[in-house]
Amino acid sequence: MTTGQPDDPIPPQPQPSLVQRATHAGRARIAAAPMGDWRLGVAVAALLALGPALTIGGAAWLRADALAEATRLRASAAPHAAEVQARAEARAALAPVLDRPTLGTTIEVLARGMPADAQLVRVERTAQGALEIDASAPDPDRLRAALRREPALAGLRDVSQRRGDGAMIASFRSVGE
Repeated sequence: MTTGQPDDPIPPQPQPSLVQRATHAGRARIAAAPMGDWRLGVAVAALLALGPALTIGGAAWLRADALAEATRLRASAAPHAAEVQARAEARAALAPVLDRPTLGTTIEVLARGMPADAQLVRVERTAQGALEIDASAPDPDRLRAALRREPALAGLRDVSQRRGDGAMIASFRSVGE
């Protein structure tokens, strides 16, 4: 606005939007169609039904494709999975063997813990990992007491006792292995 000049005229009405124009054209077309023309209704109904049907069909096709891919991947990974399983089983089988002292170390501990007049008759590690010992001594009670004093042999339990050549033979077996 400037002084001494008239105001701008009223602006023209805005043009109809694209949606308004499409709606107007659709209404005009439906109004122009003869009342007996059922093809337009069938086409709209077919399009409405075809959308979900195509979606379901496409989803089934993608699912079948994904299942086939998963089966293929499982088959190609089977040798590797079997190898990993075999390694895990081997580790599990070796763990008890690696966690316990060797037989040489056990014999050294026995030699330190036994009385001077006792002798080892047999030392054996069973398939299950238990330690079996037969020791000959003139006094088996003194042998038992000496073995109990050695901390590394605390797991040995008295199994039996029998008469040997001039001495008693006491048998021991480890427990918990």
